[in-house]
Amino acid sequence: MDSENKEISDLFLDLCELYKLYEEYKNSNKRQRRYAVRPINQNWATSGYQLQVFRQIKTLEPAEVFSHTRMTPVVFELLLNLVSSSLRKPKQRIDPEERLSLVLLYLSQGVSIQSIAWSYKLGKTTVRNIILETCEVIWRLLSPVYVSEPTEKQYKDIAKDFFNMWNLPNCVGAVDGKHIAIKCPASSGSLYFNYKKFFSIVLMATCDAKYTFTTVSIGSYGSQSDGGIFQLSPFGQSLMQDTLPLPPSAPLSRQSLEPFPHYFVGDAAFPLRPNLMRPYPGSNLTRSKRIFNYRLSRGRRVIENAFGIAAARWRILRTTIECAPENCEKIVLACLALHNFIMLNDQSRWYCPENYVDRFEGNLMLEGEWRREIESQRSLPPLRSAVRRGPANAFSLRDRLAEYFVNEGAVSFQDAIDLATSGPYV
Repeated sequence: MDSENKEISDLFLDLCELYKLYEEYKNSNKRQRRYAVRPINQNWATSGYQLQVFRQIKTLEPAEVFSHTRMTPVVFELLLNLVSSSLRKPKQRIDPEERLSLVLLYLSQGVSIQSIAWSYKLGKTTVRNIILETCEVIWRLLSPVYVSEPTEKQYKDIAKDFFNMWNLPNCVGAVDGKHIAIKCPASSGSLYFNYKKFFSIVLMATCDAKYTFTTVSIGSYGSQSDGGIFQLSPFGQSLMQDTLPLPPSAPLSRQSLEPFPHYFVGDAAFPLRPNLMRPYPGSNLTRSKRIFNYRLSRGRRVIENAFGIAAARWRILRTTIECAPENCEKIVLACLALHNFIMLNDQSRWYCPENYVDRFEGNLMLEGEWRREIESQRSLPPLRSAVRRGPANAFSLRDRLAEYFVNEGAVSFQDAIDLATSGPYV
């Protein structure tokens, strides 16, 4: 018995010795930090970008503040007051204003994390952590107020706006999806590789008639089929299951007593549903169908412009984001929350002036300034068009809406569509 105990004791001592040797080997291979703070960054508080540039332009150059933050000084202070308590850390010397200005520069200009680290005289890892933490705070604090799902009353207000601004009765939003370019995640194979031949995650969103996003869904693999992306998104599932708080059906006009459901408008990438209208496919269409496609395209331009404004103002969306997919999602969501926040608080309209969006003069469409800003760079690629069958009642509802557009809902500028052989919007 004593000999067995001695063998067990010796074995235990041997294991302890092996573990000690393993720990020494592991520690010897660890990258040793040469400095707690690099010598070049030790004077960050007095000679970094925050003190030398940002605080001076904040008081002297409002236009430069807008270029940096995409908001006026007044709106920047409003945002800072909202998020400062969540950005303040007791053991960190970097104050909330510097954290916020750093992140807004990254999002608005789309520059590399290393470039910001050099400018602010901070470590690259520190900058990366600040960006991800602040983006998460921005989404967490702003989304419940500025990107929350509309209520039934709010959907009614959106429908009024679509009718008054875009001549679409009962329309409660426009929907579209875009590919956000990311660096290929490790060991992901072709999971994120999309039809445009780059790696991406998919952003799907709806917006109201005034270019603010109402629902947002992000994270689908770039390689997924477009129908699968829509059906797997929370918005797509709610729409297919009729669980959205849409207003009850209402007549399209005073001349018609037959109720018509409230609906979203989308392009050919989306399925035809009673609550989702898409264009008629093909080119050899009747006049009523061409007018329907033309009128629908006017409403769809709202979501195209919303994405365009966001991509033009937040240039990080037009780059290949060098982060893991879950971190890319935080960055994109922060951009959309900031977009809505500024759109609703920018009383002077620096963020989205009148000529910045597409506008119509009769049947003539004048392109917005955002298109010129991104025409030389990669814009956000859309989802692919697809032929999808819908339920029979959806086809009859689309035909009813097409008849409305050529009868009691007709507008003078649509008559010019007869000059085209196949219609400008198919």
